[in-house]
Amino acid sequence: MDVIVWLILVAIMLVIEICTMGLTTIWFGLGAVVAAVAAGCSAPVWLQIVLFCMVSVAVMLLVRPFALKFMNKNRARTNIDELIGQEAVVIETIDNPKGTGRVRLRGVEWMARSAADEVIGPDDVVTIESIAGVKLIVRRKAES
Repeated sequence: MDVIVWLILVAIMLVIEICTMGLTTIWFGLGAVVAAVAAGCSAPVWLQIVLFCMVSVAVMLLVRPFALKFMNKNRARTNIDELIGQEAVVIETIDNPKGTGRVRLRGVEWMARSAADEVIGPDDVVTIESIAGVKLIVRRKAES
């Protein structure tokens, strides 16, 4: 009976993995396979559970970083990625509640929002922290 329970768990994990394709449950499916083998060898339930947990965690920690690197190999970086960390000059007051704010970076104007929800005035220098759609998320540059 334990073998059937573990195999049902394997099937559930595989279905979830096929639906998500994000390497989220495959580790638990592998752990459940090992637990099913242990159950087939008449191992006690506590040992089956321990094997399930240990194998799932071990495989996830050992294999996941390599698998993600392989899966993200074809991710195309765009020129927009290089803007993060750059400095820009505010040309229109950045005020998140009012939905205003523009900065100039390399001669190009961008809509901008404050990462810290603070109002940032014209001519202030800001650092780009991230990009959300077509808006730069910025933070006032710390005084040196």
